[in-house]
Amino acid sequence: MRHDPIRQKIRDLLWKRGLNMREASVAVDRNVSYLHSFLERNCPKVLSYRDAHKLAELLGCQAEELHHAERPPRRKAVGTRRRRGVGPDEGPVPLVGIPEFDVEASAGPGALAGEFVTERARWFLPEGMIRYEGGSDPGAIRVLRVRGESMEPELSEGDRLLVDTTCRSPATGEMVVLWDGCGLVVKRIEPVHESEAAPVLRVKSANPDYADYTCLAEDVHIVGKVLWTVRKV
Repeated sequence: MRHDPIRQKIRDLLWKRGLNMREASVAVDRNVSYLHSFLERNCPKVLSYRDAHKLAELLGCQAEELHHAERPPRRKAVGTRRRRGVGPDEGPVPLVGIPEFDVEASAGPGALAGEFVTERARWFLPEGMIRYEGGSDPGAIRVLRVRGESMEPELSEGDRLLVDTTCRSPATGEMVVLWDGCGLVVKRIEPVHESEAAPVLRVKSANPDYADYTCLAEDVHIVGKVLWTVRKV
């Protein structure tokens, strides 16, 4: 997904208001995962006028600030052959194999280096989805398994993350995988505007039982940005 100023504005306003995506979704009369799906999975692609007005009221801004300038065109209906991956005038949709890794506890900041990982599975995904929807190089994508409950309710134990390992400088509020000194964890990060010369980051969990903490930016080893999540049902 390309950088979207509307989505980034919503993330920033949520942080300022001290709201998580679950709380905001419920406040605008949607299901608990609505904003997570909109912000992280690009679904829906744009907010409806109703949702934009309700969300603007919650976040203290004008509804027009949450409207995209252009609404995406509707997709044309396609036949059965196209839905199965083969169009009438084209061959099968190209797939790429994305490795799912287990990472050793002793991996350190180079957590995805070859000597520290074991490939446990391979996910075959449409190449175009990764290149054009995700804006990423398929060769840089890795699948990692969520461990623990620090990101509940957004993520649960056993969910999978598709991580772009080339994105080491994510925008404020984006979900990242980082090395915290003990292992790989998934968190959200934001810069802390303080007077110190060295940049400081705040590392945030979704679960309120896990306290946020700050650390020097140079001590945070970001492995990559989370493009998509695959949730267990």
